Amino acid sequence: DCDWGIKTPKNLYFGRLIAHSSRNIIDTYTLKKRKYLSTTSMDTELALVTANLTHAAPGKLFYDPFVGTGSFLIAGAHFGAYTMGSDIDGRAVRGKDGLNILTNFQQYNLVDKYLDSFLADLTNSPLRDTSRLLDGIICDPPYGVREGLKVLGSKDGSGKEVRYLNGQPAHLQDHYLPPKRPYSFEAMLGDILAFAAETLVQGGRLGLWMPTANEGQGELEVPRHPCLELVSVCVQGFNKWSRRLLTYRRLRDEEVKDDQPIRKNKTSMGSTANDLNAFRKRYFEGFKGPPPAKEEQGDQP
Repeated sequence: DCDWGIKTPKNLYFGRLIAHSSRNIIDTYTLKKRKYLSTTSMDTELALVTANLTHAAPGKLFYDPFVGTGSFLIAGAHFGAYTMGSDIDGRAVRGKDGLNILTNFQQYNLVDKYLDSFLADLTNSPLRDTSRLLDGIICDPPYGVREGLKVLGSKDGSGKEVRYLNGQPAHLQDHYLPPKRPYSFEAMLGDILAFAAETLVQGGRLGLWMPTANEGQGELEVPRHPCLELVSVCVQGFNKWSRRLLTYRRLRDEEVKDDQPIRKNKTSMGSTANDLNAFRKRYFEGFKGPPPAKEEQGDQP
């Protein structure tokens, strides 16, 4: 019982401070004060949680293949990691009105943790031709709801020759927009895991956000890869859909089992945005009606 008028305490309790919660850093990096951002910039707290679960730390190299305005890079740099990114949209990388990703690193005095960003998509990344050098990959890939997903290239495979504009190669000019072709959402998830398996060091981690309908509404299965161990699944729920933060660990070579299948969501076929993205189709249907029937999946190469 509490006796507020007591002059001499009845008991004294001693404790030891183990750690602070560090919740103040959410205000430090809040989007409300950030100089360069867009409508798709990842929430500060979620970006920090993602970097933490992916074990961002001093001396590590982290990469975001869908860098946008660099929210995940800022979070990784906060924990001491060196960061770099890429994006299919050169406008996001180059910035606007003198503001870009580097501006944010300057704002938080983290410039020494930012290597650079470049124009590429996951299926045409120059990092695929390198050895395994990444300690972490953190990303929130596009969901393809507002517009269909795209990758670099043309539908018929043409357009690879150099084109000139005003006597100069078009692809070297600031406002160049490369040709793009439709891309399946399910194929993108599989490509992200394959890329992580190729480029992560042993023990490296992948932090991936994936949208899905809620249980019973046609949810997507969590993708798997024999070289990656799923270590955690965090869920952010909305109304009829949610998104999951999937964290994978790159297995050591001796841990990889050759007989383990690659689990992919069935790749959508077709040419329209809805045909290529089952989640987008369900989203615009309001998740009404029965969910699509699940098909038995065998081992996939």
